[in-house]
Amino acid sequence: MKRLIRIACCCLLLLGSTGLYAQQGLQIASVFQKYGNQKGTTYMELSKTLFKEWDIDHYKSLKLTKAEKALPDIYRCLEADKQHAKKIKEVVSNGAIQSGYYQLPPLKGSINRFILFRTGKKGDATLIYIEGEIDSDDLVTLMFSKE
Repeated sequence: MKRLIRIACCCLLLLGSTGLYAQQGLQIASVFQKYGNQKGTTYMELSKTLFKEWDIDHYKSLKLTKAEKALPDIYRCLEADKQHAKKIKEVVSNGAIQSGYYQLPPLKGSINRFILFRTGKKGDATLIYIEGEIDSDDLVTLMFSKE
C-alpha cells in the first residue's frame, strides 16, 4: 500500500511539473498559479492527446467571472511577456488591453507558444496559453471554426 502511494505521488509530481515547464520563464505562469483555484474561476489544462489534429502539446485557460481584482496582475504579466512576443492582434480601449493575441519566441525549434487574452462586457476575463507545433494561421482557423 505504501509503495502504491509513493508511485501515485511521483506520478502527480511529474504531471504537475509538465504544466510548470510549459510556461517556464513567462510572467503569466504566476497568474495561473495565483488565480487558478479561486472561487469564481474556471481553470482548464489539456494535453496533446485531445489536440492531435492541431499539433497542440499544451493548453491552459483561466476564466475569471469577476476579474476586477486580478486585472492589475494580468496586465502587468501581459506587458512583461509581450515584450518578447510578436503582436498578432491587440485591441486597446481607454488605455487597457481588451483583447490580445501574441506569439512568443518558439521553444526547441518548432514549438510555438501563444498567449491569448480577452475581457468581457460583464467584468470577466479569459487568459489562454497554447504551446505546440501549430502555427498562428492554423490557430486562428481553430479559434474561429464553427465545428
